[in-house]
Amino acid sequence: MENHKKHYIAIIGGSISGSVAANLLANSGFRIVVFEMNALPYGKIEDGLPKWHIKLRNRQIKEIDNKLDHENIRYVPLVKIGRDLEFNDLLNNWGFSAIILANGAWQDREFPVPGIEKFRDRGLIYQNDFIFWFNHHHEADYQGKQYEIKDNAIIVGGGLASLDVVKICMIELVRDKLKEIYNIDEDMFKLEKYGIDKVLESHKVPYKKLNISGVNLVYRKNAEDMPLKSSKDESKASRDKARMVSAKLLNNYKEKYKFNFKPLRVPIDFIEEDDKLKGLVLQKVMVYNERIVPLENETEELRTDLIVSSIGSLPEQINGLQYEFSALKMKKHVDYHVYGYDNVFAVGNAVTGRGNIQESKQHGQKITRRIIDEHLTDDALESWIKKINNSLKETVSQNVESIIEEIRSKDIQPDKIIQSILEKTKDLNDKNGYTTYSQWVQRHLPVRLEEIPKNPKE
Repeated sequence: MENHKKHYIAIIGGSISGSVAANLLANSGFRIVVFEMNALPYGKIEDGLPKWHIKLRNRQIKEIDNKLDHENIRYVPLVKIGRDLEFNDLLNNWGFSAIILANGAWQDREFPVPGIEKFRDRGLIYQNDFIFWFNHHHEADYQGKQYEIKDNAIIVGGGLASLDVVKICMIELVRDKLKEIYNIDEDMFKLEKYGIDKVLESHKVPYKKLNISGVNLVYRKNAEDMPLKSSKDESKASRDKARMVSAKLLNNYKEKYKFNFKPLRVPIDFIEEDDKLKGLVLQKVMVYNERIVPLENETEELRTDLIVSSIGSLPEQINGLQYEFSALKMKKHVDYHVYGYDNVFAVGNAVTGRGNIQESKQHGQKITRRIIDEHLTDDALESWIKKINNSLKETVSQNVESIIEEIRSKDIQPDKIIQSILEKTKDLNDKNGYTTYSQWVQRHLPVRLEEIPKNPKE
């Protein structure tokens, strides 16, 4: 155990997978430096889940805090690899026994319409930016991007993430109209929990009086093809049941949040007027043998002043590492060891090449068999996350045990190298006024909005 203390290991990213790996290694006696690009290590728990997930967020950040606030872990915030510190410098000049990548997936997939990128943040918004704005723009010191939600907005994508975007848009549109027409300052949490109609009924306001057309969710397949419910197994009966439940879930969502669903459509071009984005040209398609087939000469123009791309996230690539498509290139038959290096490893989204919280937690595991119940409640999502935590801990633990065996075979770091690591990390933290983990977290926690009342009439 004592020799482990002379092995310093760098972990890039302090969120879900990074905090688990760091804590497992620290409990084994290794010394860890966690480099985190943000002030707080919570990743998409903080900036990727809409802010109404209060219980889920609070429980998850408490778990991360408990893992990182450890005597063998040195937390170094506001240091992004590739921006503040080059990977090759970290690899070749710092002297770490190993580097573990747990940097998540924050790069939105590029919207698949040539030329539309020129309208980014002036008509075209990407999901990660949009959720970050929604979660933080109420804060007095918020200095990030500012967005305005538009009626008739188009959200392109499928799955839970796109439904979150749809909910945000419809809830905010209703809140704005209630304030504008009736001077009612309605609670966001109440609208999210009870749905638009129930809240409006409590004010005796018919939805049609708000004159909202509704946002449009554009999806390349049918409702039953949305990944909202996983099949129990690969049998036809199980898959058919999952498809039926997915369709029902989407229909429940439509009734609760009043948006429009545009299935079997793929964006192929954009509409531009006076150097402004004014809509999309959609190709109508059919699904044949699980493949998307364009329908000849069948297109549709959908006009809007706002498009939100919700088609997924990728890990941001780091100079010096090799990638295959969107994911790190790994050694054959070793899903945690990065190709081309003896002492570079990876866990979570850095390996999977995907960007959602659930897949980060279940790294290397199949999609869980029960994600959400028929109401897609926050309690169901929290229960699901809790269930797969055990799967994550088991998988990461197995990988960390293997990593430990590889590190043990390496030479013990001399005191000079260890002292250099301590001095360099101290210099970085001193610049930011860092003292202790708990003090830093308390100082940088954002302003939280309050819980919802017990029923929509309160």
